[in-house]
Amino acid sequence: MRSLFRSLSAHAGLTVTVVATLTVAFAFLIASVSVLNGLLFHPYRYPNLRQLLLVRDSRPREGAHQGRSIAVGDFLDAGHSIRAFSALAGWRPQPLVITKGAAEPERVEAAAVTANFFSVLGATPILGRPFPPDADTSGRDGVVLLSRRFWNSRFGADASIVEREIELNGRSATVIGIIRDEDCYPPGVDAWVPLVFAPSETTERATPRVAAIARLADTSTRADATAQLESLSQLLASRYPLTNRGRGFELLPLQREQYEFTAPLFLFVLAAALLVLLLAIVNVTHLLVARTLDRRRDLSVRSMLGASTAQIAASSIAEVLVLTTAGIAAGSMAAGGVVNLIRASLPEGIGRWIAGWSSLAIDGIGLLAGVGVGLFVTLAMCGAVGLTGLKAAREHGGARVTWHSTWSRRLVVASEVSLAAALLLGASVMVAGFARISAAFDVLAPSRVLKFTLTLPESRYPDAARVATFHGAMLDRLRALPEVEGVALVRNAPASNVPNPIASFDRDDAPALQPSDMPQADVEVVSPAAFAALRLEVLAGRALADSDGLDAARVAVVSRTAARRYWPDRDPVGTTIRLGADRQAMRIVGVVSDLTLNWYDPNTRPIIFLPDAQSPAHTTTVLVRARADPMTLARPVRRTIAQLDDQQPLSELEALSTTVADSLSPVRIIARLLLAGAVLAAALAAIGIYGVLAHWVRARERELGVRVALGATGAMIGRLVLKEALLMASGGLVAGLSLTIVLLRLAFGALLGVPSLDAVAVVIVIACAISLTVAGSLGPARRAARVDVAELLRLE
Repeated sequence: MRSLFRSLSAHAGLTVTVVATLTVAFAFLIASVSVLNGLLFHPYRYPNLRQLLLVRDSRPREGAHQGRSIAVGDFLDAGHSIRAFSALAGWRPQPLVITKGAAEPERVEAAAVTANFFSVLGATPILGRPFPPDADTSGRDGVVLLSRRFWNSRFGADASIVEREIELNGRSATVIGIIRDEDCYPPGVDAWVPLVFAPSETTERATPRVAAIARLADTSTRADATAQLESLSQLLASRYPLTNRGRGFELLPLQREQYEFTAPLFLFVLAAALLVLLLAIVNVTHLLVARTLDRRRDLSVRSMLGASTAQIAASSIAEVLVLTTAGIAAGSMAAGGVVNLIRASLPEGIGRWIAGWSSLAIDGIGLLAGVGVGLFVTLAMCGAVGLTGLKAAREHGGARVTWHSTWSRRLVVASEVSLAAALLLGASVMVAGFARISAAFDVLAPSRVLKFTLTLPESRYPDAARVATFHGAMLDRLRALPEVEGVALVRNAPASNVPNPIASFDRDDAPALQPSDMPQADVEVVSPAAFAALRLEVLAGRALADSDGLDAARVAVVSRTAARRYWPDRDPVGTTIRLGADRQAMRIVGVVSDLTLNWYDPNTRPIIFLPDAQSPAHTTTVLVRARADPMTLARPVRRTIAQLDDQQPLSELEALSTTVADSLSPVRIIARLLLAGAVLAAALAAIGIYGVLAHWVRARERELGVRVALGATGAMIGRLVLKEALLMASGGLVAGLSLTIVLLRLAFGALLGVPSLDAVAVVIVIACAISLTVAGSLGPARRAARVDVAELLRLE
């Protein structure tokens, strides 16, 4: 053991290089596996998570991340007739404003849920009690549950708040319990109130209004539930053909809810971690084998002095075991820091909406993966080094040790360059994609726009006329503020990470269709000034106007994509559509350019714009364009809103550029992680090339000396080494680029919507690969150019 550590300390550079390489590679791997496991396989901590299923409308929806709610009538029928479910619960968003019991009025992200919602999830309050069974009946719904984080931030974790009254949307409600943050569903919600269906909703089947989640009965399977839902959909289609024909149900395990968003992003990180690990293994194996070959005379002498085969193999293997064990152990400890960096890199306002993000940590699966891979790597390295040591010992001086043949040497370098090129290309495409999708929002000049969200409580604004009056007065007063260029209202602001609501419609200029066959489009409610604020160009007809009020004829404006898709052969201006469940007629008065709403939806979606004055919403987003820094308007805006309603809070008050940056943060994180992996891969590849060529130069010193003796100059010898390096790297570069291009075209185009590969990225990667090859070969080339012929002759 003493000789072992003496050997390692005598070659401290090799020891540090091997341990550091394995530490970084295993830290990256363990952290990636832990993050992926936490987000995809254990995002929630509910008991028997596999039994929880989302019940969704099976009709295909265009675009990403559509919730696929179901109609209330269908929801009630499913709850009564599907015996494979032990229970079925429902929820829908319900913005709330707390005006009593808090330090100041505040808008709270909330959901209205059925009384059995948390019992279906298997979650119980950490303080207080759950909803009573009759909480979702009219007159008994004056109760609320709060999240622990909101309880801490607004009430200082005061336990006496339970069973006390607060004011929500102008009405009294009793706080009956506190829900732990890990049990919050949907993620990001901080308050839950009972969901009471209006009598008209219970028979309504045309419009999806409620998200449904079910728990399987202990004796049932997902296949049983699917079959029963199929029977129910057929029954509903026969009873209600106008609304339910062609419609069905689908089941999605709650555990897989985030796959569409999270899996594509973090699978790339895991792939990068595996490539870095593979590159590290190639490098370390080469270094250890080269070290063993350098000791071949020592091993040969030991063999001639009587050392057994087992002793010689053990001496070589012992070094591998110590080095790999140290690297894996250090990587396991460093992985926690990597996970903390990943978790902290996402803004709290975004991370709260991703299930499991706040609780990311190194877990048993990540450590098991690291140890398992490490064991396999250790065994492989031990085998390679042990066999090399035995062969070197048998050949008495090592003159015939030829594992470093031309093809094996080229294969090592080619594999390193191939892996480095793959990571460099993936990172460059992701970084370029991030820049491009970020530039899509630059047209809005978001750094000069102040954004905030407004929620008017129904108790004080019970009808559309009062909401429209408040909106009009607010717009007039905000426009009058100094340094304000314009003010607009939008239902859903760009970069909100929330999809627009979707509504079906029919056209008076086309054959009548049943509701299940009608075309669909996003619905965006805006004020007339929103088109200028969103930089939308009027392509035909006119934009919305201030005259389009409650007493005027109902009108709409459609986007260019909607016009091309649904009116391909004519101008839609002047035609009439009937939109939504009430099928109110509205005339199309204009066509505007398309709007990019969220980065994750790569396809331009059809949008129907409605005037806020005709469809005023209690919750809306206000965009205030400033002449300079928009945050200088924060105080005047708050004062102006308080003059209109001193109980009205403003939430999400920030520059629109901040909203855009937060929205893009998941892509930015992945781009940075891939870039870090690519830089690490490039460094490892350069080190690997240096090691291979250094050993190649040592093995050919006599040949190089002969060349010098015959008249070759140092420059000629250096060019020979560089030529060999580029020849080794060329095959790996071609292979790595070819495979990566194919994978990137499939992955990025189909899953992420990040702009696909372009020639610039390929050129950049080729330049980087050549640069790292040259960098790795400079040292050996200089050594080869300085071969001392006299010294070689003296040694001979």
